[in-house]
Order: sequence, then C-alpha cells, then structure tokens
Amino acid sequence: MTRWSRRGTSTASDADRGAALLLAIGFVLLVSAIAAALAALITSSTSNSITLEKIRNRQYAADAAVHDAITKIRISDRATAPTCGYQSELNNVEIRVDCANAVTVLPSADNQVLGQRNVIFVACPDTGAACLNADVIIRAQVNFEQRFDGEVTRTYIQSWSVNR
Repeated sequence: MTRWSRRGTSTASDADRGAALLLAIGFVLLVSAIAAALAALITSSTSNSITLEKIRNRQYAADAAVHDAITKIRISDRATAPTCGYQSELNNVEIRVDCANAVTVLPSADNQVLGQRNVIFVACPDTGAACLNADVIIRAQVNFEQRFDGEVTRTYIQSWSVNR
C-alpha cells in the first residue's frame, strides 16, 4: 500500500484549489441576478397591466359609444342639425358623445352644388357637460352619403383618432 503525502510536493491541482469555490460562488450570483431581474419584470408587468386595462376599457367604451351615435345620427331626421350628448356605459366606464355638423359643399357632374353631410363626433368621460378638447378619447369625422330625398345610402369614416 502506498501512502501519499502532501508535504513537500507541489502539483498543478494545488494551484487551482480555490477555483472551484470561485466558480460555484459566481454561478450562485448569476442565478440570483437572473431571479431578481425576473421578479422585477413580473412585478412591473403586473402593475402596468392594471393601468393598461383601465385605459383600454375607456377606449373600448368610447369606441362603442361613437359607433352607437353614428347609427343614431344615420337614421335621424336629416332636416335638423344632429343632436348629440349621448351617454353610454360599457366596462364600468361612463362615456359622453358630442357631435357637430361639418358641412362640405361639392360640385356635381351636372354643375349643381351638393351638400355633404359630414358630422364630427367626440367621445370623452361623462362629466355631465360637453366634451373638452383635453378630455377627448376618440374624435371621428363621418360622411353620410345621401340622396336628394335625404335617405342615407352609405356611411364613410373620413377620420378616426384615438387619444390616450
């Protein structure tokens, strides 16, 4: 049987003796840093999703309210100016839709003047008063193509913008 003695002998493994410990500590630190980054990401994603959900619910409610107002104006009496101030509630969000005529005049093929029935819709949170520019969520301009007898034949969305 041979006995090995560590005294007086020097090998390459003696010089690398602390390297395994340093690698193990480095590995633990790397895994800890990744876990901390993932925890921060999960926390911020959770808090951001609540804010995003509120914003999206407000935008979807405003979108639905504007579509409803367009339908009501489309079937309303064309002899009078559109009356808006519609209130709607969707996703626990109360929305008000105001509208105004934006008259456009176009020449026709037989040199007559045709009035275009354009209406601008704005939707905002319902405060009981008309929408202010700073509160507008959706602004849309809609053209109602109509015959001379006033019947609407087509509806065109000319512009549609979503704020906030």
